[in-house]
Amino acid sequence: MTASDDFTSETDAPAPRATDLSLSVANEQSHVTFDIETLTRISTSLLRDEGVPLAEISLAIVDDATIHAINRQYLNHDCPTDVISFLLSEPNDDGVTPPMDVMEGEIVISGETAARVAGEMGCPPHEELALYLVHGLLHLCGYDDQTPADRETMQSRERVHLQKFGIEPHY
Repeated sequence: MTASDDFTSETDAPAPRATDLSLSVANEQSHVTFDIETLTRISTSLLRDEGVPLAEISLAIVDDATIHAINRQYLNHDCPTDVISFLLSEPNDDGVTPPMDVMEGEIVISGETAARVAGEMGCPPHEELALYLVHGLLHLCGYDDQTPADRETMQSRERVHLQKFGIEPHY
């Protein structure tokens, strides 16, 4: 064995598994414009990198009144928010989410909030919308942001995924 045999080169490493994604998008707002193909590429890249081989995601982009009603009905929070995600598929028997055979989930994003926050932060509204999409997808992948340490981990993953598309999140 030579010294070079001790290391695996990038060319020897297995390629990441492809992700088969079905993303259905319902645009029910007029506050921010976006490109569905870009959102699909971001979603596919993130899910592949997070080890999700097959996903069926429903994405609704709504206004503040709609997300407020959803937030109140399902989470008992009486306020609008930026993004809400619902994992519809069951985790594996060990309780870990993912991996699972097929990730099924719903993400609801407030385009109105994205436009407002983008104006406050001085960034394009479609980039703020992309941040909310990545945030929702990471929740579906099992990430949480309830503690400072979890929030730091999640924001780190958000930056990694968004920077691949030339987007620098603003917090």
